[in-house]
Order: sequence, then structure tokens, then C-alpha cells
Amino acid sequence: MIQPHLKIDKIQNYVLLPGDPDRVGKILKFLTNEKEINNNRGLRIAEGNYEDTKISVVTTGMGCPSAAIVTEELANVKAKVLIRIGTCGGLLKEMEPGDLIIPDSAWCADGTTKEYGYENQKIKANKEVFNALVEAAKKLKVRYFVGTNRTHDAFYEPLENFTKLEGKNLVSSEMECSAVFLVAQLRKMMAGAILTVNTPEPPEEVRKNPEVIYRLVDENKVDEGMKNSIKVVLEAIKILESKNLKTGYN
Repeated sequence: MIQPHLKIDKIQNYVLLPGDPDRVGKILKFLTNEKEINNNRGLRIAEGNYEDTKISVVTTGMGCPSAAIVTEELANVKAKVLIRIGTCGGLLKEMEPGDLIIPDSAWCADGTTKEYGYENQKIKANKEVFNALVEAAKKLKVRYFVGTNRTHDAFYEPLENFTKLEGKNLVSSEMECSAVFLVAQLRKMMAGAILTVNTPEPPEEVRKNPEVIYRLVDENKVDEGMKNSIKVVLEAIKILESKNLKTGYN
């Protein structure tokens, strides 16, 4: 059945999920036999091959409501493995623009997962996908961090809200992972994520300099970090394929 928002009725087993539709083009540069499939309501869809594996690329848009819709409709058309490729705020002092984060879980601080009944809970990334991403990052010798990501709704949140994150053992903050992880889990898909730091914003530093919180770094380091994240994801898919991947959420 044609899905109401994605306007598709089939998809490849592996689906990469950028938030930004412009990022689809960056991913396609790493694929062969690439082609555009659809673009409805800003939800750009394309596909291509990485070596012998067919891969779809589907935009989620910004925020959990849109990401949850996309994930639900991908489940309807039998997607198997979802990997979000996004950007985030880095919450540790040692993080720099362009660093990569592979979250092992997402803390639900958003409204969408609350409606699903998972308010303020941690949703784990799929173990096999997470492990493959870490293995790929090590193989490619890129700088990365692992840990819990916070997913929330308000990019321009009040300063006093953000600074409460200090001491909560979080590595990053963004706006989609919890919905992707949760819906994938509920719909028996496998999901993970890799995030590029484009806003270094340790809460303790934000307290001293509030302007840091909303600063999006646009520089070569971030662009290189995004390219590295794409390379890691594609290598992770090779790893999953080599292990005779069995679909299902662990």
C-alpha cells in the first residue's frame, strides 16, 4: 500500500535516515547506481548500491513527530535496518566540531515518545547495529564517543532547562533518535545512529557563556565529520551483511 507521507510501497532492507534533505545528496556520492525515488513534503527518498548491497536513503525532517511518522511508514513497507545519520550538540568538554557520537541509547525527553507511553525512559539502540557502527569506527580510525543521547523537542529551549543536563551522564543532544529507536523497537526493526557534533555545548560551559548553546558550527571539521559518519555507516552495513544479519530487535 502506498504510504500517505512517503508515497512509496517498497523500500530496501537497509535505510539511512538523514534529517536534512540536502544530506541525501552527500550520501549518494558514496553510492553507485544512485537514483531519486520521491520527494513529498520535504521527505526526500533515494537509493543506490554500496558494493553489492542496495541501500535506501530517506529524510526524516526535523524533530520526533516527523521522524516517528517516517519510521512507522518504513515499517509498513518492510524496512529491516534503520541508521540515523545526523548532527548533534556535544555535551562533553573534550568534544570538538566534527567528532562522531554513536549513541547506545536515547533518553526520551520529547513529546512524541511520551505519547507512545515512554516518557523520560532510555531506549536502547539495537545491539547488533551499535556494535557494527563501533567496529566500523575503530576500523576507519575516526574519533568517536559512545553513551546516552538526549532527544528533545525545543531547539531554542530556555537556558535554565539546558543547564539541568549537567551531571546526567549524557554525551549528546538532538531531536530524533528516541523516536527512531522506539518505533523501530515496537515495529520489530533494527535501529542505530551516528551523529556528528556541530555544536560543542557542555552544560557547565553554557552556564558561563549562554551564547554557546545555539551556535551551529559551519566549518570544514563538521563537513569532514559528516563524511566520516557516512563512511562508518557503510562499513557497518558491510559488517552486518558479513555476519548473516537476522532481522529483529534485540
